[in-house]
Amino acid sequence: MSRKAKHLKRISKNPHKLYDKNKVKRRRKKEAARLTVIQKIFLVIFIGIFCYSAYTLINWYIGTKKAESQYEELAQKVITKEIDEPADENGNKPQGIHFEELKNINEDIIGWIKIDNTTINYPIVQTTDNAFYLKKDIYKKNDACGSIFMDYKNNKNFTDKNNVLYGHHIKSGIMFADLVKIYKGELGTDININIYTPAMERVYKVFSSYESDPEDYAINTSITENQYDEFIDLLKNRSSIDYNIDPKQSSQILTLSTCDNTGRKRILVHAKLNEVYSLEPNDN
Repeated sequence: MSRKAKHLKRISKNPHKLYDKNKVKRRRKKEAARLTVIQKIFLVIFIGIFCYSAYTLINWYIGTKKAESQYEELAQKVITKEIDEPADENGNKPQGIHFEELKNINEDIIGWIKIDNTTINYPIVQTTDNAFYLKKDIYKKNDACGSIFMDYKNNKNFTDKNNVLYGHHIKSGIMFADLVKIYKGELGTDININIYTPAMERVYKVFSSYESDPEDYAINTSITENQYDEFIDLLKNRSSIDYNIDPKQSSQILTLSTCDNTGRKRILVHAKLNEVYSLEPNDN
């Protein structure tokens, strides 16, 4: 008997078997079609997520490059060669920054910070809270890079016991990202921080730098004379580097604060006031 005849004979004995096989095939086709639809939905979702992520990343890159270029152009415009001239016998120096021009840009600009061998070379702003300049540039336009700003509780003339500045850690290396270099010891142990205001240049020397968990992160801008020595001891003991500097010889300190490169911890740098120069107005 041929193979076909044998097959027909089996079907004639059990006709439901053929029906069952066809039913299984139809069910499998439906399941395959359903899987194909689900796969297409997931593919569309994946493509959407990828496109959004790419768009966000490109926007971030363009934004940080724009901010970097903007601040470089501003520095070239308002900083003069006189900024590096030594003081005269009376401790006076020429004003190396055109604060009139900065005030025309934004009345909230109160000073300028510069740290050699870093990208930190920015105007300092201050307003009535610590939230506004987190996502605003010095032109008060929306900017994820934010600005370098002074704690609203501090005196804008840098005359408090603890004068506090904040800035974002931007992964491209701008704003306060280079504070990590100080914390990691990449700049050595003799680090000056220059703060310029319309009337004064203040030179601070770093004496402490460390990493802090957010829950331990607290900055006190209201240190009294009686609390000062104890506060200084606390900051010095927290330091991951021995800078061999006695900050108690100074009556004021500067605190710089930013995030680490993960955003989960805080990097703090403290410096004692070391020198003060009176600044003569520039010609313009």
